[in-house]
Amino acid sequence: MKKRTKNALIFVFAVMLLLAATACGGGTQNESQGGAENESTAEEQTTNAAPITLKIASTVTDDSPGGAILLNLFKPEIESRSEGRIVVEVYNNSILGGDRQLYEALQLGTLEVSLGPLSTLTNFDPKFGASDLPFLYKDKPTAYAALDGEWGDMLKVDLPNVDMRILAYTENAFRDLSNNVRPIKTLEDLKGLKIRVMESPMYISTFNALGANPTPIAYSELYTALQQGTVDGQDNGVVLTYTSKLYEVLKYYTVSGQVYAAAAFVVSEPWWQSLPEDLQQIILDVSAEARDKMRADNLEIESEFLTLIEEGNTEVYVLPPEEKERFREACTVVWDEFASVYGPEIMDAAANVNEKYGN
Repeated sequence: MKKRTKNALIFVFAVMLLLAATACGGGTQNESQGGAENESTAEEQTTNAAPITLKIASTVTDDSPGGAILLNLFKPEIESRSEGRIVVEVYNNSILGGDRQLYEALQLGTLEVSLGPLSTLTNFDPKFGASDLPFLYKDKPTAYAALDGEWGDMLKVDLPNVDMRILAYTENAFRDLSNNVRPIKTLEDLKGLKIRVMESPMYISTFNALGANPTPIAYSELYTALQQGTVDGQDNGVVLTYTSKLYEVLKYYTVSGQVYAAAAFVVSEPWWQSLPEDLQQIILDVSAEARDKMRADNLEIESEFLTLIEEGNTEVYVLPPEEKERFREACTVVWDEFASVYGPEIMDAAANVNEKYGN
């Protein structure tokens, strides 16, 4: 009797052990399956994450070199190389506001990238005004090398402190002189002419030094101001003068190149820091390629547009080197005036730009 009781107890104990082992084994299997499910969910979340939106805005037209490049290079290349992780929306034609408003939108985080002029960035970091010093760059290759090198690094180093960052320097053009009164062939021909300028102390000082009467007027009002004689002339480059049809209300165009107007791809710093490194690199690479194409396109079409301006009954004159030197010498007072604004480090670097980066 005792033996049968003992055997029954052994049997019950064995069954209990078996059930416990099965339960433990089942728990391990469930946990393993749960882990696999968690990993699969994470992968699906990464793969199926909503794409990042990159809104880029400018004040240029869709058919301008810069506007066309945003639509036909910047947008498709970033979307393709990111394999759809970034979707680019392009807003040209001042749809989202003027240049200053676009930079402020970068700071506020309501815009990701802007293509705009360095002259407007001066409102956020005064150092950028040094790039507008008259006759700073002797030619375009010098400007490219300087801005892509240490000179450009010196200008942009502090921009992240105001929540913006430069991805790549681009260009508008060398600014020239055009008017309705007389051909500008000598420094004296500028005397007393009312020349529309941007609302910039640098530009106002430059035209005062050249003997003109600088008149700040909004760009949107320039065509009408020329047409009605509110101003005698203006100082935009070939491409803008042609694409904006300003040549229609101008009689004389002088290729003078007193200021090289640089621009840049500028990104919102907080948004930039939120991106993974691989996407940052894609945007940097495409920005550099867009910069190079914009420069090349400008070089190609400037000669063509200058011919079209001349065919439109605007007299074209190229300022000879010796007269251009007289213009440059007249503007040395502007350099002296702004030396205290930029400080010796910036001014010394500016004075050596042509020697260091020119051929």
